[in-house]
Amino acid sequence: MVLQVQMIYRFFFPAVIILFIVSGSAVAAESWGIELFQTQKHDFGRVTIGADVEHRFEMENIYQQDIKILGVHSSCGCTIPSLSTNLLKTGEKGAVIAKFNTNGQHTREKSATLTVDLETTINGQKLQETVLLHVSGYIRPDVILTPAIVEFGSISAGQTAVRTVQLEYAGQHDWALTKVERSNPFIHAKAEEINRFGGEITYRITITIKENAPIGYVKDVLRFSTNESNNSVNGTTEIILPVQGVVTSPVQAKPAPFMVGVLSQGETVSKNIVVRSKLPFRITEVTSQDKRFRFAFSDRESAIQLVSVLFSAKHTQTETLQSITNQIHIRTNLPDQDVITLDALTLLTPKELPTESPTLTSPPESLLPTEEPLEPFHEQPLTPIPPSTQKPPTQEPLTQDKPIIPSKKARFGTPQIL
Repeated sequence: MVLQVQMIYRFFFPAVIILFIVSGSAVAAESWGIELFQTQKHDFGRVTIGADVEHRFEMENIYQQDIKILGVHSSCGCTIPSLSTNLLKTGEKGAVIAKFNTNGQHTREKSATLTVDLETTINGQKLQETVLLHVSGYIRPDVILTPAIVEFGSISAGQTAVRTVQLEYAGQHDWALTKVERSNPFIHAKAEEINRFGGEITYRITITIKENAPIGYVKDVLRFSTNESNNSVNGTTEIILPVQGVVTSPVQAKPAPFMVGVLSQGETVSKNIVVRSKLPFRITEVTSQDKRFRFAFSDRESAIQLVSVLFSAKHTQTETLQSITNQIHIRTNLPDQDVITLDALTLLTPKELPTESPTLTSPPESLLPTEEPLEPFHEQPLTPIPPSTQKPPTQEPLTQDKPIIPSKKARFGTPQIL
C-alpha cells in the first residue's frame, strides 16, 4: 500500500512529496532518525599512538517534536562515544562525538559501529528509533608523536608563534622522513633528526605560524612522507600531524555571530554588542545595509565599549519562517585597525505579536566599566529556535497500516496531509 505523507517546504526549494511503501504492521518505511544526521560514516585515516583525534557527527532537529537522545554506545573499545546534548528542541543542533582510542591498547586497522537511541512523542505515543554510525581508522604501532596534535591557542595578530613536536620511531634501522606536505601557506614545518641508534630514531619537528597569518582560525594537517615501501607491514607510508590555532585581532566584538533572535511580525528587540581592546579606544561608526537595524554607542574612550542594537520587524511581512543573515560593521579610532564585521542572524515568523517598541538609548555610563585589566570574555549562549506556534494539522486516527513519523518543523512551511 502506498501512503503519501506530509509535504515539506524547504527554504528556496520546490516542494517535495515523499512516498512510503508499507506492508504488514505499522512500520515506518524510512528512518526518521537518519534525517537528523548530516553523515553516518567517518574514516579517521592513519594516525599514531597517542594522537588526539575525534569526529563530530553533527545533527539537527528538523521536526516539530522534541527529540531525546537516550544514549549511545560503541561496538569496540577503539572508539569512545559521547553526546553534546540529550535533548534537541525544534531547530536545535547537537552532535554524537566519536573519539578514536589511540592510547596503545588498540593498534593497526580498527572500526566500530556507534548505536544511537532516539525517542520522540507524537499524540501522546512514544516513538523510538535507532541510528547506526560507523567509524574506522588505522593506528600505527611503531610511531609516537609528542604531542600528537599541535595546539597554538590564541595568537596576537602580527606575532610569530612556534611549537615543537618529538617523533619517536622503533623498527627498521634505515627508516627516515623524506618530506613534509602542507596546504596552509601561513604554517611552516621543519623536521630535524636528533638521534639514531639501531632501529630507534628520533626527530624534532618545529612548526611555525607566520606573523602575516590572517585574523581567524589557522588550521592544517601536516603530512610527513617516509622511505617505507607501499606494501610495508605498517600499511602506510604517511604520518599526519594536525595543527590549529586562532589569530586574534587587537579589537574584538562579541557575541560572534550576533543572534538577533526569533521575531514575529511587528516585534522589536534590543540587544548589546561588547567591543573590547587592550588599549582605550572610541567607536566612530556602526552600520548595516539592513535599515531595520539602529545603533547607539558612547562617544568616550574606553577599553570596553557597548553598542546597543535595535532591530524592528514592524513593516516585515512573511508567510513562512524566514532566516535572515546581515552584517554589522564597526569602526574605531585605533590606527591600522580594520573594520570589525559581525554576522547578524535573525529568524522571522509569520505570526503577528503586537508589542511595545523598546526605546533605543545610549548605554548608561554605569555599564561602561573603568579601564581595568582585561578578563576572559564569555560568549552569550545562542538563542534556541522555539517550537512552531502554528496550529498543527488535524491528526487522523492511527491505524495498523499508517507509519508514524515526526512532523517536519514549521520553518519548512505549514505541514499538510495529502
